Amino acid sequence: MGALTTLTDVLESPLLRERLSALHEAAELFGAPQVRNVATVGGNICSAASSEDLIPVFMALGAKVKLVSAKGDRTVPLERFFKGKRATEMKPSEILAEVSFEAPKGKSWTGFEKLGRRNMLIMSLVSMAMSLTVKEDLQTVAAARIAMNRVSGKMPALAVKTQDFLLGRKVSPETIAQAQKVLASELSLTSDFRASGSYRTEVAQVYLKRLLLRCSGRIRGSG
Repeated sequence: MGALTTLTDVLESPLLRERLSALHEAAELFGAPQVRNVATVGGNICSAASSEDLIPVFMALGAKVKLVSAKGDRTVPLERFFKGKRATEMKPSEILAEVSFEAPKGKSWTGFEKLGRRNMLIMSLVSMAMSLTVKEDLQTVAAARIAMNRVSGKMPALAVKTQDFLLGRKVSPETIAQAQKVLASELSLTSDFRASGSYRTEVAQVYLKRLLLRCSGRIRGSG
């Protein structure tokens, strides 16, 4: 996906709507129509902040970014691209040209959830993206990537402990309840004038349940 792809391009793509629900859902909640017409994939990534909606989605997809300069180009996994808030791996002589990822294969689905303090032009208090793959029984987790706008600190990251916990387990009420506890123990969310850390943690647990149920349900419905 080219860096100059706009959020409107993402939202209006039938392919993304059909194959990558998380990207389509993130685009639907992004800014307002006027903002989506000019906001780009590359700009969202290079902003390098927890308020950027596409970063957790691309992390959940295991994306890489291509950096280009007069000296050549290089590819960097998205998890290693960020050095901190508003700080990236990109050198002054480089530009971000594209983001790439493998399309989900097999019994897979993706999803995105976001909470703000209003219904449009939302700055994320909590956002979560998930890519879930299950085995042939349509119940047992074969792979899971869960990314949030904040796990610890103020940058998007993967909830690694929660991902690892889910592997090999069946998506059931018991598993979901246990996974929520693992997620709560993994998060270290700070409070600010927008929301408390404890509130953000509660919301994250709700989103984890929603996404596990929605992704596994869509897989069963399409499989």
